[in-house]
Amino acid sequence: MPRKITESCIACGTCAANCPVECISEGDIYVIDASQCIDCGACQENCPAEAIVEE
Repeated sequence: MPRKITESCIACGTCAANCPVECISEGDIYVIDASQCIDCGACQENCPAEAIVEE
């Protein structure tokens, strides 16, 4: 199940830096491309704001 980045995102870039398939786009709130996400959980494990949840 792909993850979703919530409003708690602080746009630090840690999730994107840890994504092995580079499916996270930067912005005010980062966004995960669910069609490319391999559900590894690396983004969620490394998010300092705990802003990433399972959809």
